[in-house]
Amino acid sequence: MSKVKQTALAVAGVASVFVAGTSIVNAASTYTVKEGDTLSEVANKFNMTVDDLVKSNNLKDANMIFVDQKIEVPDSQSVAETDVDASSDSAANDAASLAMSQAASSAAASSAAAASSAAAASSAAASQAAAQKAAASEAAVSAAATSTTTASAQQATSATTSTASTASSVSAPAAGGSVKAQFLANGGTEALWNSVVMPESGGNPNAVSPNGYQGLGQTKEGWGTGSVASQTAGMVNYANSRYGSVQNATAFRQAHGWW
Repeated sequence: MSKVKQTALAVAGVASVFVAGTSIVNAASTYTVKEGDTLSEVANKFNMTVDDLVKSNNLKDANMIFVDQKIEVPDSQSVAETDVDASSDSAANDAASLAMSQAASSAAASSAAAASSAAAASSAAASQAAAQKAAASEAAVSAAATSTTTASAQQATSATTSTASTASSVSAPAAGGSVKAQFLANGGTEALWNSVVMPESGGNPNAVSPNGYQGLGQTKEGWGTGSVASQTAGMVNYANSRYGSVQNATAFRQAHGWW
């Protein structure tokens, strides 16, 4: 049995005891007239009519009663039972109201507990969502770093490949070996290659400067274009005609930075 129901029954029991006491008082068969009473007031008190009291007491004059006079109340038992029923209903109503009040309080407490549990669950869910978001963000940063590293490595590899390709094209622009090999095979010297060709054109027979100088020896003369063999022959002839020898030409280039 719940605590609310037990309380309601206890209150109803107390009310019943109180009503029983009232029944005993009203069950008296006579009423003693008090000062100031009228027969009408006595009749109303016992839920009767004046005629009933006149007949049951053989009264001669309904307007005249005396102090301490005994008035018979033959229907007092019925009146008492009516009072008991009314009192019982009132007590039952009070007990029901109390039970409903306590039940409402219990329901409010349960609702508050449920709300607290829901709030705690919502907070836990929010914390979990925040942790997941942080983990996702960290993973994204890591992935971006990996992608950047991979891209850098690919760029480095591409640059190396490009450099190697360029070097290969410079070293072997035509059949017959590298540019240097062709240069030496066609009358050029190591000194002329190292002191003039490399500083002027970097060994590229197709090099063109912003000022319009061309070829291995960087000149505007006709021998600055064409095959490696023709450019080599032109450089050797230029060194001999201008400086007297290839050796003098290389010495001048080293001393002045041009030739």
